[in-house]
Amino acid sequence: MSLTRYRYFAAVADQGSVREAADALRVAPSAISRQIAGLEEEYGTALFERRARGMRLTTAGAAVLETARTILDCVQHARSTIEELQGVKRGHVRAWTVEGAIDDFLYPALAGFSAAHPAVSFEVMIASSDQLVQRLLDDEADVAVAFNPILHRNILSLAEVPDPLVVVAHPGHGFATQQSATIAELAEMQLALPDRTFGLRRLIDDVAATTGVALKPAVVTNSIASLRSFARAGMGVSVLTTFASRRDIAEGHLVAVPMLGRNLQKACVKICVRKDRRLSPAAGALAQHLARSARKYGYARFKAATGPS
Repeated sequence: MSLTRYRYFAAVADQGSVREAADALRVAPSAISRQIAGLEEEYGTALFERRARGMRLTTAGAAVLETARTILDCVQHARSTIEELQGVKRGHVRAWTVEGAIDDFLYPALAGFSAAHPAVSFEVMIASSDQLVQRLLDDEADVAVAFNPILHRNILSLAEVPDPLVVVAHPGHGFATQQSATIAELAEMQLALPDRTFGLRRLIDDVAATTGVALKPAVVTNSIASLRSFARAGMGVSVLTTFASRRDIAEGHLVAVPMLGRNLQKACVKICVRKDRRLSPAAGALAQHLARSARKYGYARFKAATGPS
C-alpha cells in the first residue's frame, strides 16, 4: 500500500484537478497522474471522470476516497501517538501558510524553533487563506498562517500580526509618487489582483462593494510572486500585503503606497489551529512558538511605528 498514492488521490479529489493538486503539494502534475493511474489499476476501475474543467469522482472513487481518508488519518494518529511518547524531541509538523508570510515571518520563526528542536521535521505548504481554513478543518494541516481568514466556529486564532495592504508599483511608474491610495483610484489603473480564494482579494472586494466601486483587474492570479512580477515589469500596479512586498521595497524594485481605509489598514496575518483538536507535542509546541513570534513581531512593529516612549 502506497501512502503517497492515497495522499495524491485525496488531493485531486479536494482540488478538483491534477494541476491544482500539484500546485498545492508542490510536485509535478505527471507524478500525481502516475499515482492516480496506479491506484485505478489497483482497484480495476476508473476513480475519476476526466472533464475539460477538471476531475470529478466516480461512485467508486467516492468509496475509495473514504478509505483513503481513513488510512491517512490512522497513520497521522499513529505518528501523533509516537510523538507524544517521545515528547518534543522528535516529530513532524504540517505547517500551511499564505505565500506572502513565507520570507519575513514563517521561516525566521521556524529557524528559531528548529534550533531548539532539531529533530522535528516540517511539511511547509502554500495555499490561499480560504484553502488554509479548509485544510485545518480537514485535519490536513496542524497549524496555518493565514491572511484575513474567513471566520469559522471551529477555527481558533492564537495570535495575529498587523499586515496592512499597500499598492505596489515600479519606481518609474506614475503612481509611485502617490502618498496614499484609495479603492476608487484602483478602478482607473491597470491592476493585478489575486483570485477570490485569497483573504486579500476578499478584503478588497468588500471595500469596493461598500464604496460602490467596480474593479476590473487586468490580471487575476493565484500567485503572490506573479503580483510582484506584474508591478516590477511596469505593467501596472498590484495590491499586496506589507509582508509580501517588503523584500522588493527594501531592494528598490517596488514602491509601496499605503491604502486608505480602516479595514485595509487593520488587516492582519493570524496563527490558526482547529479548535478542540488535540495536536501532537511537536505541532502544539510549534503553534505556540508561532503565536509568540507573532506577538513579538507585532510589538516590534508597533514600537518602530511609534518611536521610543
